[in-house]
This record gives sequence, structure tokens and C-alpha cells, in this order.
Amino acid sequence: MQFLFPLISLLSVVSFVFAVPNPIPGTSDIVVRDPSIWYNPASHKYFVFSTGEGIRIFTSPSLRGPWARVGTVMPNCSQIDHPGRCELWAPSVSFTLGKYVLYYAVSTANSRDSVIGVATSPTMEPGTWTDLGAVLMSKQGDVFNAIDPDLIDYNGLKLSFGSWSSGIYQISISSDVNHASSRTPGTHLAGGNGRPVEGAITFKPDNSSYWFHFFSDGVTHLTSKPLPPGKEYKVLVGRGSGGTGPFYGKFGRALTETSDPPPGSLVLGSHGDVYAPGGQSVFKDPVSGRYVMVYHYVRKNETFDGQSYLGINFLDFSSGWPVVVD
Repeated sequence: MQFLFPLISLLSVVSFVFAVPNPIPGTSDIVVRDPSIWYNPASHKYFVFSTGEGIRIFTSPSLRGPWARVGTVMPNCSQIDHPGRCELWAPSVSFTLGKYVLYYAVSTANSRDSVIGVATSPTMEPGTWTDLGAVLMSKQGDVFNAIDPDLIDYNGLKLSFGSWSSGIYQISISSDVNHASSRTPGTHLAGGNGRPVEGAITFKPDNSSYWFHFFSDGVTHLTSKPLPPGKEYKVLVGRGSGGTGPFYGKFGRALTETSDPPPGSLVLGSHGDVYAPGGQSVFKDPVSGRYVMVYHYVRKNETFDGQSYLGINFLDFSSGWPVVVD
């Protein structure tokens, strides 16, 4: 039976390669990293927020575009006095307690000396954001890294965070959205033992009894050469009965387990011209009523240079697991 899991994994990948839809049209020329999406029903516009500068803002009247760069959340940098304060990472946007809330990370490459901050806005438009400063921080020697934030409302506000090192964690957040109300590192949700997991988001579809924990597994592509096959970014998922875990893959293994192959079920991997997809966020589009995943990816048909593009796909949860569909 030692061959069973590798065989199932191989068959899953083969099936995936032939079946997965391409990103929907209208997004392929938008350069982003770690995109997060929301919709403002008052202005009838979609907003995508991206790593870079003080968090780049793109808007569109439709998921299919045209998308346009319209400004920056914090054009004068974050108020957080920390290295990286003018080149912010990993935005996560939601509508929470009557306002738009955007968490972001302040850090530098290969460092665990990091800070998560938060800003709020009544509309998401450039020039309307108020930076509330730091929410939590990590330092060298901590078991967690304070980057890649994600907010949910499950028995109160919860914030997940983390990258590589000892994995993804979650703590409680106060209703003012800018103070931790439980101690770090909090609940261990996924990863650990140096496994390359990051960019986690937790999401519950309507009419589902499950919460789903999506995360990017592998190495995000930042170099001029392709990575060893299978080592590049891909979107995996686990599910659980609540928003605080524990979360399990399709074979019943907890996302915090150390095993080979690693736990978590494939949602989106490299296929066709899409290479190393990840940095994902998921929301329900109020216009179409469909579930949407946004992510970044590298084009296979271009020179590998680390530049990544916006991908948008629809998700279907009717099987009990998220499936990328047309």
C-alpha cells in the first residue's frame, strides 16, 4: 500500500492538468502579487489590492475588466516605523463592522522581524484610507512570522498569519480591528517544521457546513529560472467544521501534520501557460452570486523574471470541496 498516496496524487495531477480552466479573460496584463479582492455596491466597482509600494489599488466595473491602476492605499508609506514601511506586502481586504478593513505586512525578504498593520476606509477609493498602525509583530527567534494576514468573523474576529517557519497561526482581534485580544502565536492552523506554506485564507461558503483553509504551498517564483518540478507555488486547501480549525485534507490528514506527501488537497497548480499560481484570496461576488478566487501567476511562455499577473477563476463547492470551474 506504500504506492497508494503517490499514485492517487499522480492521477489527481494528470486529471487536473487536462480539466482546469484558464484564468477568465480581461486580467492577463495586470501585474500584481498577492491580490485581494472586494466589491463596493455603492460605486459598482471591483477593487483588487496588491503587494507593492503602499499597497497598489486596481479597479474595474467587471471581473472581466477593464482593470486600471488607480492609486495606492498609503502613498506616503505606513506609519509603522519598521524596515519595509514603504513597500508593503500581502494585503487582505474585507467589509467588517460597517467599514472596509485592509490588513498588510511590513517586512523585508527572508526576515522574521515583521509587523502586521491595518487601515480602514468608507469606500476603498484612493485617498480615503486611514492607517491605524501596528496590530502585531514578530521578531527573530519567534515561532511565527507576522506576515500574510487574513481576517474572518467566527465567534468574534480572528486574524490568521504566518509564513514558512512553524506555519500558519490565528489569534483573536478586538472589534476596533487594530488590537490583538489573545496572545501570540495562537492556534496552529497549518504547516510547520519548515514546510513552505504561506498566504493562508479561511472562507465559508453559504449553505456549507465546512470552513475551508486555502494556502499557497511551495516557492513563489522570483528568479529567472524555473524551479524543480512540483516545488513551485500551488494552491492547496483543507476543511474543518469551524473557522479556527482543525483543518484536514481529503485523505483525513490534519494540515499541521508532517507527512509525505504533505497534507492538503490541490485546488490550483501549474497548467498550460499558468505557472506557480498562489497568493490567493476568495470571496463571494455579489453581482453574479458566484465564488471567486484571485491569485497571481507567472506566464510559462515568457522569460522567467519573477513578474506575475492577475488570475481570476470561479470556484464551485457543491462537491464538498472547492473546484475551479468555467
